[in-house]
Amino acid sequence: MKQSGQEMDEATLRLNLWLTQGLVLIVAAISSLWVNGIQATMEMFRFPEWSGLAWAGCVIAAIVILSIGMEKYLPERWQDDGSVNKKIFGSMSFATTLFVCMAVGLGEEWLFRGVIQSFAGNFWTSLLFTLVHVRYLTKPLMVLSVFGTSWLLGMLFIYSGSLWSSIVAHIGIDLLLAFYLQATMKKEKGEKK
Repeated sequence: MKQSGQEMDEATLRLNLWLTQGLVLIVAAISSLWVNGIQATMEMFRFPEWSGLAWAGCVIAAIVILSIGMEKYLPERWQDDGSVNKKIFGSMSFATTLFVCMAVGLGEEWLFRGVIQSFAGNFWTSLLFTLVHVRYLTKPLMVLSVFGTSWLLGMLFIYSGSLWSSIVAHIGIDLLLAFYLQATMKKEKGEKK
């Protein structure tokens, strides 16, 4: 098992993912109850109007199409994250991929939209969201991509008044891009044989 600052094996990366997302979910729940109170927290989780979910679908489609387009037509070095996503999602099962994306979407949206955005606003929340995704900070294109995605998720929350719109969009984006990555990796393995 090789573990330097640059290289970690899949199991270690996945363990770190679960630990950080568990921590994010705990911090989101505690801080939401502390900052917003139970009534406002429950109100954020009310089911949105269908237009909120329709907009979430539009955001999912736009981000996924843009991300795949960037991957296909722009230099790889502009987007390389050190193969972290490949190591995390590459050999993950369908069910585990779904569960991971659901945990990430719920925890991060609850913390960033449901807690931080309520007092910091969408711009500063999106900036903080971008800074937390530290592995992308040396890639200007990825910084813009993460910031833009976060800003759109924040606008969904503002528009719908429900966390479910941004949670659904976050899960949808992560899930479709993870499945795309897995399909691409399988295709590459097939071509090498």
